[in-house]
Amino acid sequence: MTGLKLHTMKQSYIILTSCLVLSAMNSFAQKSANFEKDYEPVRNELQNWDPVRGAWLADNLPAVVNQQPVGVRNFPENMTPHQVLALVPKPTRERMEAAIAANQSDPIDGTFWTEMNTIVSNVSCVPTRGRSYGDPHLQSFDGERFSFQTVGEFVLTKSSDSKMEVQSRQKAVRDDFSLNTALAMNVGGDRVCLYAEDHPDGNSSTPVRLNGQPLSIGSKPYFLDNGGVITMSGGTYVVDWPTGESLTAAPGRTSGVAFYNVSVSVNPCSRNYTGVLGNANGIRRDDFDAPGVSAPIRFFPAGNNNMGRDVEKQRLIWLAKDFADLNRITQSTSLFDYGMGESTFSFTDRSFPRFHRSIRDLDQERRNRAIRNCERGGVSAANMDGCIYDNAYLDIPPYVAPTPAPPVDPGTIVPVRDPIVNDNPEPPVRQPITQPTRNPSAPGAPVTTPGGIRGNSGNETDGPAGTVRGNGAAPRSPGSPSTPTSRPTPAPVRTPTTRPTRTPTSRPTPTPTRTPTPRPTTRPTPRPTPRPTARPTPRPTSRPTPKPRPSTPKPRTPTRSGRG
Repeated sequence: MTGLKLHTMKQSYIILTSCLVLSAMNSFAQKSANFEKDYEPVRNELQNWDPVRGAWLADNLPAVVNQQPVGVRNFPENMTPHQVLALVPKPTRERMEAAIAANQSDPIDGTFWTEMNTIVSNVSCVPTRGRSYGDPHLQSFDGERFSFQTVGEFVLTKSSDSKMEVQSRQKAVRDDFSLNTALAMNVGGDRVCLYAEDHPDGNSSTPVRLNGQPLSIGSKPYFLDNGGVITMSGGTYVVDWPTGESLTAAPGRTSGVAFYNVSVSVNPCSRNYTGVLGNANGIRRDDFDAPGVSAPIRFFPAGNNNMGRDVEKQRLIWLAKDFADLNRITQSTSLFDYGMGESTFSFTDRSFPRFHRSIRDLDQERRNRAIRNCERGGVSAANMDGCIYDNAYLDIPPYVAPTPAPPVDPGTIVPVRDPIVNDNPEPPVRQPITQPTRNPSAPGAPVTTPGGIRGNSGNETDGPAGTVRGNGAAPRSPGSPSTPTSRPTPAPVRTPTTRPTRTPTSRPTPTPTRTPTPRPTTRPTPRPTPRPTARPTPRPTSRPTPKPRPSTPKPRTPTRSGRG
């Protein structure tokens, strides 16, 4: 009797749940039918501003909100959606914000409209910049400066909406210094990595990996599927997010190790950030605060050099241990690529550094020489201690972070009348960040999936059609409550080709990976290779026979492809 009652209750629960789901779907479909009408004021404002740029932006703002592919640019500038939005006159943006705000209370699409309001309003936000440079010295978004001598992979910064994240890999140099040798980023759903050292596939011809595939960036900017843009000049890479953040990675080398000086710019007005670079809330004293964690004092006593040295080293020890562990990534949250048998644990050393250095340990002659070099290099007084440290201990040249310039001068922009196709010559296969495939095995173990075997990165799946690499920042799937099923008709979207399954290689004999390069529209047809018309008949061993006359073989002619 009890079992029958439970069975009946279970059936009733399933029926009730199905009814609720159908009701929600019908309600959502009804709202989706109204989305075009609700979005029309935003579309009209943008199209009235510019019939081409504005129409492209109107079509693709919903894609930025949902971390989905944007349409091919039909204007000459190489800009992200945020950069195009920054060109829109302020009165037009204010009318857009008013139209967006009117829909934020919607019970179904309210979250979508709130996120769009954040993207539009952030254009008026004054960005703030954080840095990790040299060996390495960090400057938080709020201006706190400190040394971060430790080894491992860390979250430099991450936005609360998971549309933006930067991770850094710090590698040991000697027993007392470390450098940023690799960076990994979530650029609105596209995974971008830069490797100055330890290329995961043995291909050192380019430092860039896009969703795990090597990518060469030339003189022309490269457009990411979800609206981001990568540019390169003189070995310095700039990555711009579709939501307005930006990263600059300038190369350096010391003690035979290549590294990056990193500068990150964020818009803190309506988005929260966490990570080693702080919370970007305008308050310096709370950049190290965390639940249950108490940072040591930041006051260094003056006059008593020994006491000041002791206080400073205690702070450095806390930063390299407790603060570092607060911001270490895990295998499931890593955005990096790994070779066979590698994981984030392969690049972690919690015993580092063996001892801490301070500029107070320098003799006066070395210190004065470093000061002169830094002053000649244009280093400001605020960044002088870090420069002295780098130059005196590791002979790293003075580095002044560049101020990113806008991609175009707003005063030179005129409406576009004739659309053009502005796209990558031949984009490689790019796949968005997706939820990781969990594996119950121990961390670092390879994961076998129905489509093949992946490296031990803990958050990717290899299948017959290609590889999907993930972290926790997955774009919402169409049909989720905050994503309308009916959006403005988008511009043409690039269609990626089938991506080959990645097979991580083992060191020290890695298999080189071809770097995708633009190819001509038509490929030359290989010439057929002449072959011999006949082969000589072998002579039997039992009895002699007349020797047959072989035909004269023609020489093999190599083709353009290099094959015989």
